[in-house]
Amino acid sequence: MNRIQRIKNTYYAINILYNMGIMVFGGTLYLYMKSIHYSYADINLFLSIFWIVGFITEIPSGVIADTFGRKKTLISSCVIRSTGLFLLFFDWGNMIFLILSAVFTSLGESLRSGTVDSWMIDSIHEEEKDYPFEKVFSNNQVFGTTFSLLAGYVGAQVLGNIDLSYPVLAGAILLLCPMMVAVFFMKEPASRKQKQAGAKAIKNSFHMLAETMKDGFFFLKKDKGFFLICLSFLPLSLIVTGPFNQWQLFFQEGRQSLNTGYILIGVNLFSILGAYFSRKISALSDNKIYILIGSTLCNTLAIIMSVIVHNYLIAISVFLLHVMITASEEIIRYTFLNQHIKNENRSTLLSFFNTLEAGTTVIALSLNGLISNLYGIGPAWVAMSVLSIIISIPVYLIVNKVLKHHGLAQEKKVVQ
Repeated sequence: MNRIQRIKNTYYAINILYNMGIMVFGGTLYLYMKSIHYSYADINLFLSIFWIVGFITEIPSGVIADTFGRKKTLISSCVIRSTGLFLLFFDWGNMIFLILSAVFTSLGESLRSGTVDSWMIDSIHEEEKDYPFEKVFSNNQVFGTTFSLLAGYVGAQVLGNIDLSYPVLAGAILLLCPMMVAVFFMKEPASRKQKQAGAKAIKNSFHMLAETMKDGFFFLKKDKGFFLICLSFLPLSLIVTGPFNQWQLFFQEGRQSLNTGYILIGVNLFSILGAYFSRKISALSDNKIYILIGSTLCNTLAIIMSVIVHNYLIAISVFLLHVMITASEEIIRYTFLNQHIKNENRSTLLSFFNTLEAGTTVIALSLNGLISNLYGIGPAWVAMSVLSIIISIPVYLIVNKVLKHHGLAQEKKVVQ
């Protein structure tokens, strides 16, 4: 087995185990929180704290990963996020535990986001400079979603039907597994090792931290195109925030038997389909902004239909169509974003985008929570989808015009 394949296998293994640790409680988390007597307002508070902490910590986390090493950062992520879930498992209505759990789980996610991807890309670049990564991202989505399907089903239909707290406990344990993979198989690229040589001394470490941040923001200031690309991806948060966080509450409402595990199987299967079709959809146009406009329109219609259709199975089917569109779009936009990063501090720049996305999600979550509390979950989904169209289409057109002027609107061709 060559080195590139070993790097990819380690990358897949870490993401599979991490995603399983998240998805095992993905179909029951908010039902569990409701069962321990938290109100919709309390649940929205948990989500808001999660995203606010993410907004604050994304860029510092990326800087930490670039400065002190992706391996150490990932290990820290696993430990911290697992601790957050343990706090939630032992929480029976204690608001302090709820807040601490949100802070720890969000910080753990910030430390992970972009870290493993940056490690994989930089490691492979040392072996082959022009390696095509779209297939790696697509395979990662397929592999991760396949195992997440199994974890989600076991968590919701097996563990959840025994006790709604068990999936949370299972997630806390599973999240420690990718840490072990990182310890034994994740090797820092030679260039990163050289940069970290002085990190043993505290003074040199913080000097490197400041230098990394300065370099990252210098690149952002110099390359306005990257900043505009980030902006063009933000409106999706307005559409997906409500359905992503509330689907189990929406489809379980008024039903006695727990069936979110079966819906979660559908969510994972349609995510796999979305990953499969991503390259075919991406090939429809060299201008990826046009594809994003089309997916936004389709996403909006799917969400509205899932709310207004009175037939339960049809509503779920349309919702799963929304899941497939979203999964495909995430691969397209993430590949497009990575191909326009030409700076060694990739984690810092990815964290910059994640910070913007987290900030947009906080706003969307606040609006969604307000509307949900006043009028219900369904009307909140419809209102946010309509708002997304009103905001996103003009933004896409403006960004597309600017990117065309700078010659950035078309995705660079990669060898298949």
